Amino acid sequence: MALSLWSRFVSRLRFLMVATVGAYAAINLMLALLSPFTAGWPIFGVTALAVPPMVLAMVYGVIPIAFRFGTPR
Repeated sequence: MALSLWSRFVSRLRFLMVATVGAYAAINLMLALLSPFTAGWPIFGVTALAVPPMVLAMVYGVIPIAFRFGTPR
């Protein structure tokens, strides 16, 4: 039983780490790509432009990869 709880904890921690690194990379890449076009825009405008591609990157890229590495072994 304790091994099962430990295994679940480790797999969830691994999922959290992969998802965090992936989200960090995705948002920084998105903002770097948008920065030449949004220079001088208010932060709310940049955020409104960055959110839709960020959601797509998370749903179709980061989260499936995190699930692949986050499953118990």
